[in-house]
Amino acid sequence: MPESATRPVAARSRADNGDMATLTLTAKETFKPTPKSAAVPSDETVRQIALDQIVTNPDQPRKSFYQDTLDELAASIKERGVLEPIVVRPFEGKFQVVMGERRFRASGLAGKATIPALVKEMSDEDAHADALLENFQREDMNPVEKARAIQGLLTFMSWEKCGKTLGVSETTLRRSLELLELPPFVQVELTLRDPQPGQILLTEGHCRALGALAHDPASQKRMVDKIKIEKLNVGDAEKIMGAIVKHPEKREAFLRVPIAITEQLLKTLGARAEKAKPYRPQTAEQHMKAIDKIGQQLGELLDERVIEYLSAVQMNQMLATCAELGRGLDEFNRKIRLALKSKEYGFQETYIHCPLCGRVELVGSLRCSVCWTILRRCYDCGNYDRTQEKCAVNGGRVYVAEAESPKEYSKSYKCPDYKPKYDAQAVKTLKMAA
Repeated sequence: MPESATRPVAARSRADNGDMATLTLTAKETFKPTPKSAAVPSDETVRQIALDQIVTNPDQPRKSFYQDTLDELAASIKERGVLEPIVVRPFEGKFQVVMGERRFRASGLAGKATIPALVKEMSDEDAHADALLENFQREDMNPVEKARAIQGLLTFMSWEKCGKTLGVSETTLRRSLELLELPPFVQVELTLRDPQPGQILLTEGHCRALGALAHDPASQKRMVDKIKIEKLNVGDAEKIMGAIVKHPEKREAFLRVPIAITEQLLKTLGARAEKAKPYRPQTAEQHMKAIDKIGQQLGELLDERVIEYLSAVQMNQMLATCAELGRGLDEFNRKIRLALKSKEYGFQETYIHCPLCGRVELVGSLRCSVCWTILRRCYDCGNYDRTQEKCAVNGGRVYVAEAESPKEYSKSYKCPDYKPKYDAQAVKTLKMAA
């Protein structure tokens, strides 16, 4: 909503009606028709001119005149009169408004027959420039009108002079003119003052972001509605439109789903794109640690008691999520197995519990990834004879003390004949699933 619409009525009316301190007239002076004999310069004469002798400028930069603010200004004029004269120029036997069209319109609403006006002889170019400058500096002028004012000034000014005149940089001028390249239905959004119930108004930032979809007007229109209804900020709007441009095949999804789902989709698509790039070997260990950490967190989340409190729809969604994750894990595990079997690692898929912390590990890990305990103990091996303190396979002697607490130099550390007495929980679960 323009700032002028939120100011107190009295303050806004005074601002729009001029400031007494800016006038050269004293408090006792009033505007009266200028006698014909008065020696007043022909190019700068203040007169009381009949409203029916004044015409508006069809090229006026301001196109939006809001009735509520005009009514407030009319009320102020009824009470105090027009405090600052409008500026007009002789035009085809009458006078044409150069600056002050709102005061002119409000005077008519206030029932005034005349209005104080400063008459100036001006060329079309000068009149156009003054009108543009006056309107450009008004607080309640919408961005599209300002852009058109800049466009008008540039028809007879250089970029540099225009920037100095308005007190802005050339970059600001160009950014403002970009708004005029947007479709009319987008420009209209910038002229609105009041949003529909439950919606927001588009800002310049929103509209500039819509330029990314200039090649697809239909998507632009849908994005306008999406921004207003979902109350998206500029950053979120840019994220969605950037996603549409980068992944046009997912356009319909991005236009329909909430921003939170859009972010999830982008993460998934980003992960796929990352996998298509050459892998950086130096990140492998970090990658493994990240998978291990997330795996532990996921294991803690898998609490079957939650099923009792889910609806049928929610359980279907949960099962689909877990099934998809399971398929991904199965494929990942299959490739790990193939890699282990393709090289001379002496791979055997034997799962055991860490004797210290109880974590399930493969014997090929040698040490527990949590507590770093040696995994292969003769004491847990089905081939170890505790009574004779020796291995039943090779007959080697292994004392109980070493069998319970092996070192890296112990025979069990990398023993190819190791065979756990009991299946680990992971193996039992696999057998049950089969």
